[in-house]
Parts: sequence; structure tokens; C-alpha cells
Amino acid sequence: MPAIVDKAAKRAEIVRHAADVFSRFGYNATKMQDIANAADIGKGTIYEYVRTKEELFLAVYDAWMSAYETLIRERVAACTDPLAKVDAIRDSAVEFYTSRAEQAPLLLEFWAHALRTDNPAFLERITRTRTFLRDLGSKLTRELVAAGWFTDVDARSFADLETGISDGIFLAWVLEGRTFPLQKAFTFRQSVIGLGLLSGDARALLNERLSDKLKRGI
Repeated sequence: MPAIVDKAAKRAEIVRHAADVFSRFGYNATKMQDIANAADIGKGTIYEYVRTKEELFLAVYDAWMSAYETLIRERVAACTDPLAKVDAIRDSAVEFYTSRAEQAPLLLEFWAHALRTDNPAFLERITRTRTFLRDLGSKLTRELVAAGWFTDVDARSFADLETGISDGIFLAWVLEGRTFPLQKAFTFRQSVIGLGLLSGDARALLNERLSDKLKRGI
């Protein structure tokens, strides 16, 4: 009796191998046969799951972002205090990036490809994650204001700024060969922004702790 193939598991395995190959050779230089060889399957098997190399490339990005979003949701859901949620989001980002450190440049290639291709699915997927982060950041900012930690601030603008700064730190980390500790960089950013937005009472409570982090730097 032939073995029953778990289609979802098999597709996930192909996507995992594709991520490794794309990371080594880049999107343009990668051939579907390279991915088939890495997965130890026939090239035709890949086409049972995706129609094109570009679709497989998108599947890698989608798998990564879905895992990232799930990690953040689970960590944030386990917190009841807004400050703990801030730490949970920061730690999730650091964990996500560092766990894919060897493949980190591939994220930059996804972004570049999204701007070049006439396939709107790439920008749509990028927008979905950015919307998720913006909505979560806006909600958390409002919670921090309501709890008296932050002075009143436009939550949407602050969430957009935070996302941009995080992207910039990640980009610098990749371009500089991961020569600085990502956790410390994200914590430093959090301290700088925190001191700028803290309410009077919160500043008196946290000023010494955050100031010490600023002095120690990255």
C-alpha cells in the first residue's frame, strides 16, 4: 500500500530547502533543479506544489512572516502589562532575526524583488506584515498612554516610526556583517525612545534604569 503523503508537510519541507538554496545563490542564480537536489526530490515534484520559481520564492517569505507574526501574537498574548508586551515584541524580533542570521540577506532580496517584479503578491504580503505590526504597535501605544507610562502621542505615527527604526537596525546589522549584538541594539533603541515619551511620573520611576542603558550603549 503506497505511503500517504502529508501535502502540507511536504510543501513546508520544499520551502525550507528553497530558503537554504536561495540564501546561498540568490534568487536569480537559483535553479529549480538546485532546490530539487537539496530536497532530494525530482524537479517535477516541486511543480506539484508551486507553479514557478517566483511563487516558491514568495512561499519562503510568506512562511517566514507567518512564523514571525505567530511568535509575536503568542508572546504578546501571554502578557498582561503593556511594558511586558513591549519587551515581548522586541525579543520576538531579535529571536526571529538571529535564528535566520545566515539567511538574513535574503530578507533584503525579498524587499528588492517586491519593488522590481510586476507580481503584486510580493508587495501585498509585505504590506500584510507591516499592517499587522502597525496595528499592534498603535494598540500598544494607546495602552501605554492610557496606563500613564507615555505622554499623549499619535499612536499611528509612532508605530510607523518604530517599524522603520527596527528595519533600519536590521539593515545595518546585515550590512555590517552582524558585528554588533542585535539584542543590545534593540534595547538601546527602546531606551532612547522610552525616555523621550515617558510621562512625568513614569520618567521619575524609570529614568535611572533607562539612563544606565543609554550610558552602556550597544
